[in-house]
Amino acid sequence: SLHAALEKAGYEVVYPLDDKDLIKMIEMNPRICGVLFDWDKYSLELSERISQINEKLPVHAFANEQSTLDISLTDLRLNVSFFEYALGMADDIVIKINQATEAYKDAIMPPFTKALFKYVEEGKYTFCTPGHMGGTAFQKSPAGSIFYDFYGPNTFKADVSISMPELGSLLDHSGPHKDAEEYIARTFNADSSYIVTNGTSTSNKIVGMYSAPAGSTVLIDRNCHKSLTHLMMMSDVTPIYFRPTRNAYGILGGIPQSEFNRDVIAEKVAKTPGATAPSYAVVTNSTYDGLLYNTQFIKESLDCKHIHFDSAWVPYTNFNPIYEGKCGMSGEAMPGKVFYETQSTHKLLAAFSQASMIHVKGDFDKESFNEAFMMHTSTSPQYGIVASTETAAAMMRGNTGKKLMQDSIDRAIRFRKEIKLLEAESDSWFFDVWQPENIDSTECWKLDPSDTWHGFKNMDDNHMYL
Repeated sequence: SLHAALEKAGYEVVYPLDDKDLIKMIEMNPRICGVLFDWDKYSLELSERISQINEKLPVHAFANEQSTLDISLTDLRLNVSFFEYALGMADDIVIKINQATEAYKDAIMPPFTKALFKYVEEGKYTFCTPGHMGGTAFQKSPAGSIFYDFYGPNTFKADVSISMPELGSLLDHSGPHKDAEEYIARTFNADSSYIVTNGTSTSNKIVGMYSAPAGSTVLIDRNCHKSLTHLMMMSDVTPIYFRPTRNAYGILGGIPQSEFNRDVIAEKVAKTPGATAPSYAVVTNSTYDGLLYNTQFIKESLDCKHIHFDSAWVPYTNFNPIYEGKCGMSGEAMPGKVFYETQSTHKLLAAFSQASMIHVKGDFDKESFNEAFMMHTSTSPQYGIVASTETAAAMMRGNTGKKLMQDSIDRAIRFRKEIKLLEAESDSWFFDVWQPENIDSTECWKLDPSDTWHGFKNMDDNHMYL
């Protein structure tokens, strides 16, 4: 039987109760690698529902000689293959299912991760470094053996020296490393992207070192991350600070629009000894209290070539339309300006600690930028961090990524409503939530100047969003 042939090939076969149960299974189990169903019973509509969850998932439909395949050219883009009911065809069908499954895995896996997995599966290891030699050194000691057993063999086999040419180079942006960064750039709507293996603190320094040469003047968010303070300590630059607001709760309200005004900046330059026209500006977006800027306004208003959005806490903004116009890579490039967005992939996407990305939009000197990149990058990068950064991007692609993002937003709104409900029912003190009165709409909620809930005076309209 087909069931027995599939199990013999290594598949686990699960039978849902009906189409609704099937959809729930696909939503809950990302390890499902294919669906088989009776075309006469469910037809095209079920294929479309599956595609809305995961458009790359192989769908196999059984049809008999009398089945009506009323399919348009558009419908053929759905990932559906057809099998005919016939005796003795089980082995042939399994071969085709295997081919579809392998093609599916190949389609969803990003390039560097595929190359690294292939390297490990081939049983290769490097003679030079790392010294643990694919984990064998750890197994020569009792303490090392416990360490090895905890992490498992693939962790050590995938810890590879940069001397392996088939894996390319992070420092040179060659081979699969180059493919990975191009893959990430396409995913995040950037012209170029860089994988950084020691955190967004380092990403910020790389962007700053390139954008602000010695003797230049920089515009810095007064509530910037300490890494940008370290950048200024390391560089011969003159800082001019954007002055943000704060409400009675101590919540940061962002930088007022007036601070981005050309005349206001010119006045600050005139009052600052040694200052010249700024070449580089940094805005923390989102703020550390979760407020997003109207980034389009900042891009258009700031008379500065290099505009950097430190977005360590919001690497997810490219994957839901509510964030359009509120993140660094939104919109198109602008003549004479370069936009940078630094993101901590490890914070709010799925990646190993220290995984970070730099996204760039606009024309820049890649050779000079890479000098700053190499200054702050180890010649022995951890390939597991590289692969996890790229895999985080792969997870957010297509309908699968959209659903992950929408589910997270929906869950956050439900949580907010539940806290408000518990607070209303409480006879004593209970937590409250900082938010507008009405949060029924799925959107970034504007801090309206006429509202009082946010507690900010003289708030600019269409400027800050929760």
